[in-house]
Amino acid sequence: MKHTYTSNEMSNAEKSSASAVPSAKTVRRGGALTWTIMLLVLCGAAWFAHEPVMKWLGEKKGAPASAPSASTADGGKNARNAEVKVTVEQIKAYLTPSEAEMEQLYHYIVSAPFVAENLQYSKRLNGIPFIYMATNDVVNAVSGRLVVEKGGKKDLAFHTVFFGGAARYARLVGLAAALQDAGHKDMLKNFVAAMPRRFCARCAEDECVAFIAKNGLAPAIVDEKIRQRAVSYSSGTIVSVLAHECGHHSLGHLLAFREKANLEIDRNEEREADSFASSVISASPFGEYIFAGTLFWHYAMAMQSDADSDLASNHPLSRERFENFVRANAEKAAAMGITLTK
Repeated sequence: MKHTYTSNEMSNAEKSSASAVPSAKTVRRGGALTWTIMLLVLCGAAWFAHEPVMKWLGEKKGAPASAPSASTADGGKNARNAEVKVTVEQIKAYLTPSEAEMEQLYHYIVSAPFVAENLQYSKRLNGIPFIYMATNDVVNAVSGRLVVEKGGKKDLAFHTVFFGGAARYARLVGLAAALQDAGHKDMLKNFVAAMPRRFCARCAEDECVAFIAKNGLAPAIVDEKIRQRAVSYSSGTIVSVLAHECGHHSLGHLLAFREKANLEIDRNEEREADSFASSVISASPFGEYIFAGTLFWHYAMAMQSDADSDLASNHPLSRERFENFVRANAEKAAAMGITLTK
């Protein structure tokens, strides 16, 4: 999503979140180190993979998926089952990535071959600050202009902003996908169906903690194999969302000024940004994890989004974005057993 923020337009929640975030830092480029680290983060979990990623896609008949053994909230302080004790702090640490983690993922986009090898893209992205509003519950990311003060003067400057709610939503979906891989049949489908619909718009940390505890999912967070795989999926999702926002910058969508909104133009630019993100993914040496994480995200959004809200949005319909993503990555999708029916 692209937007121009002024001090009056920013919501109170965004202002309070912004005040809690350190001053925006320009992410420096150091491609070799970044790609090495990301290779370990995104692909390391493959060591633990025992079953095909796409088990969740099948519409198989049978008993509903079962979560790990049930856990309960202990006075709001701990989530437990008979064998595993998990603290709320551990759940929160999983749900909300640190600022350093998010900057590393953004750096991955800036140094990706598809961007670095294109002079126009790299020039437009170079020096654009990244802001992570971890305490903001909105499930969104934006590329646009923020009001900044320099030398006592206010000015509009390009930024890329990622909200904490989007990171938490990605972590929830990543956890479901990792549990599915661990053998919990239809987990992703049932997990998404069980999530409150409001989560696709606002994903508050305390509500996410309660959802995980209520559904007996807390023990999975401290299981090394499942957690590592869940982080890999969710990191892939976040990379894709960030690549979409970088697409708005790279493709010059923010350079034009329109006095009145134009839904058709806006949705076409969103499609172009989606296509840009797909190109970043396809050129990545470990795009399989990014592809899978992004597919899970689009699937969850398509299942949870309200049709009326979709129609009012300046983005394409969630189902359309899911289908477009599969088409843009047809080879990877086919390898995972995904085909679109007419």
